[in-house]
Amino acid sequence: MPDLFIYGAAGFMVWMCLDCIQRREHFIWIIIMIILFPVGAVAYFFMVKNRAGEGKTGFSITPIRKEVETEETLQLKELIGKHHKAYHYEKLGQVYIEQKKFEQAIPEFEEAIQRDPEMLEARYGLAQSLHGMGNYAEAAVALEKLTAIDKKYDYGNAIFGLAESYRLSGNEEKALETYREVIKSFHFFKAYYHYARLLDKRGKKQEAIDQMKSIVGSSKDLPDYKLEKERFWIDEAYKFLRKNGIELA
Repeated sequence: MPDLFIYGAAGFMVWMCLDCIQRREHFIWIIIMIILFPVGAVAYFFMVKNRAGEGKTGFSITPIRKEVETEETLQLKELIGKHHKAYHYEKLGQVYIEQKKFEQAIPEFEEAIQRDPEMLEARYGLAQSLHGMGNYAEAAVALEKLTAIDKKYDYGNAIFGLAESYRLSGNEEKALETYREVIKSFHFFKAYYHYARLLDKRGKKQEAIDQMKSIVGSSKDLPDYKLEKERFWIDEAYKFLRKNGIELA
C-alpha cells in the first residue's frame, strides 16, 4: 500500500509539473513540487491549476491571461488620449511589435496612417504586423503601398519583404518579378536563394544553378561579420548545387 501511494503521488506530481510548464508558470513551482514532495504538488493544484479553471466550461485547459500593460504602453496611451497624434499611435504599435503582439499593433498603425498617410514607419509597421501574423497577402498589399512611395525604404528590406510576402502567399509570378528587382539593387543572399528556388520550380534549372553559383562566388569577398550573417544561405546554395551534381572547390 505505501508503494502504491508513492507511485500515485509521483504520477500526480509529474502531471502538475507538466501543467506548470504548459501554463508557463514560474519555474519555482517545479522546485517546490520536487522538494516538498508530495505536498508541493497538492499546493500547486489548489493554488494554480484549480483556480485557473474556475468559471470555465467545455474542454479548454488554457488559462485566461490578462494583458499586462507596461509603463511605456500606459504612457503612450495617455499621450494618445491627450493629443491623438499619429506619432504616438505609431510608437505604441512599435512597442506591440517588440512584444510580438501583432494583432494589437495593427489598429495602432492603421490609425497612424489615417492621421498621417505620409508616415512610412506606420505603413512598414503595419506590414510587419500582418506578416508576423501570417497574413502574407495582406502584408503584400501594405508593402505595395509603401514601396510605391519609397522603393528603397529600410535599405531595401521593404521591397525584399514584399517579395517574401508574395512567395509565402503563393503568388509566385509576382514573387519572381519582385525578387528580380531586389537582386538588381541589393545583395540579400536570401533573395538570391529563393529566386533561384522559384526558377528551379518553374523548370529553369540552369538559371537556378547560375544564381546559386552567384551566392557562393560572392561569399568569397565578404568580410567576416557579413559572412557569418549570410552563412546559412551560402550553405543552402552549396547543398542545392551538390544535389544537382555540381561540386565547387
